[in-house]
Amino acid sequence: MQRTGEALVLAARAFGERDAMVELYCPEHGRLRGLVKGGKSNRGGMQAMLQPFNTVRYEHFRRLDAQLGTFTLELVKSRAAVWLGSATGGFMVPYISEMLTALLPEEHPYNGLAARTIRLLEDPAGWQQVVAYELWVLEAVGYGLRLRAEEAVECDEGSALAYVSPASGRAVPRKVAQGYEERLLVLPHSLGGPECEEAEDFKRAWRLTGFFIEKALHGKEMASRARLGTWLANGFMQEQRAA
Repeated sequence: MQRTGEALVLAARAFGERDAMVELYCPEHGRLRGLVKGGKSNRGGMQAMLQPFNTVRYEHFRRLDAQLGTFTLELVKSRAAVWLGSATGGFMVPYISEMLTALLPEEHPYNGLAARTIRLLEDPAGWQQVVAYELWVLEAVGYGLRLRAEEAVECDEGSALAYVSPASGRAVPRKVAQGYEERLLVLPHSLGGPECEEAEDFKRAWRLTGFFIEKALHGKEMASRARLGTWLANGFMQEQRAA
């Protein structure tokens, strides 16, 4: 079986002495894996081409569906500037690469994923944009949160939303949460929760999406996300010192 098209490079790692195991995201076919012969060498700029989120034209060949298959790749667009243009890119690119590789099932396309990913990486992105992207990916893979008032846990007396259930992902009114606060996640102000300083709002949002990403990964933690979170948090500390 042979497939052709354009795709984003998600990740590449050494496979044996000369080859590379490469993962692509193709809008038509979803996440694909295959071997690139000689992909470990830098002949013909191979290593530069296999940087995450470059756009490549691919041919994927395998004799049987159960086989891994091989890729033949041609660079369409390099996004090296995403890595080199800002410190954020140096933290965000490895994280988005690791998250998508871990979360996306093989050969299952998601409408709009490629465009959203490119937009996040190429446009100047703050923490709100990263959190919004995480929420969208969680929704796509079946772990969506229900944070709007019409989706929240019901409260006959009426009460402002303040928490999120770690079991269902639904927002919880403050009155319903009384006595159970320690078991719940705080709903960030930017997502409809109680007012707070931006630095605290970031901490709440980062903890919220991180909890459900880890849940989707069955408890696996991602070091790349921790590094990005630390870098973003340090930005708030620098702003406070400057003020």
